[in-house]
Amino acid sequence: MKPLRIFAILSRKSKKFYLKLILAITLTYIIFDKYYCSFLDAITTKAAPDLNELKIYKYDTSRSSTSSRDLIVIMTPKFSTYLIPRLEQLDVRLADNFATPLLIMHNHHLHENDLICINKTIKREVMFLDISIVFTLFPSNFDSCRTRSSWWRRGKWNYQLMIRFWFKILFELPLFQHYEYIMRLDDDSQILGPWINVFHEMRTKKAVYFANDQDVDLEKSLPGLMKLQYTALKYIILNNITVKQPEMIRDGFGEDYIRNYFNNFEVMRMEFFRRSNVRQWIDEVDYTHGILKYRWGDATLRYITLAMFATSNEILHRQDYNLSYCHKC
Repeated sequence: MKPLRIFAILSRKSKKFYLKLILAITLTYIIFDKYYCSFLDAITTKAAPDLNELKIYKYDTSRSSTSSRDLIVIMTPKFSTYLIPRLEQLDVRLADNFATPLLIMHNHHLHENDLICINKTIKREVMFLDISIVFTLFPSNFDSCRTRSSWWRRGKWNYQLMIRFWFKILFELPLFQHYEYIMRLDDDSQILGPWINVFHEMRTKKAVYFANDQDVDLEKSLPGLMKLQYTALKYIILNNITVKQPEMIRDGFGEDYIRNYFNNFEVMRMEFFRRSNVRQWIDEVDYTHGILKYRWGDATLRYITLAMFATSNEILHRQDYNLSYCHKC
């Protein structure tokens, strides 16, 4: 038999094999996709995680604890060598005389060498909190298995659950009940140059929020984003809300975008976000599942929340104080 003829026969056999393989994989996926959630329902419980189980811990117990009503919080999915220099900047540049403790929230195991290094390097009190439980915490009426995710990062729902944490869960945690102000700084952000004591400034000005730059989220990048406009305006009308900053609402909603506060840096007065009228709005957003289905961001939701419930003199702006800062740098 000629070589070309042999090659043609083998090619036909290979094609048949790969077609059968693709068909088998497709059928397996269809069957798995159809029955996996039912199987999962049968072997798992629906009990919601208990937030009271979360416990702050310290590695260096010999270091004295402060009675500060303020807290700096950094969430990091995984410890890296780049984090420590960023944390050092807080000691060097923030004019609080090391009085504000630092809480590192993580959802991966921290090795002892990392803990030793952090405690040796950072002068202020350092605490840790494992928040893995937060990434299993869904609204009670949300089917996380059968619902499709439109935004995958670090898993099917992890990014959206991080948003939900910063928008809702943070203000419900019993651990944070005694703190008056919490400063958030993302692990890929840095403060640059000298900074005033932002906590003292907020108390002096009776502010509820220290804001970063404004930015926009786009419908073309986040399909379903503009449903948030309908949700917000409907809520305002049905609940007869007297919007504190109507110009922010007017300017915040474009034809295909919504403004936000770029909140990888922010300082929040916790009491403000625990007020009953603010909580009612937060719960309404959560009930829509827009965070999970459409990746409505906490930056956008923070902007709308402040526009609705905070006056202009209750919001301080980083740019007005010439506080240098960068993100992803």
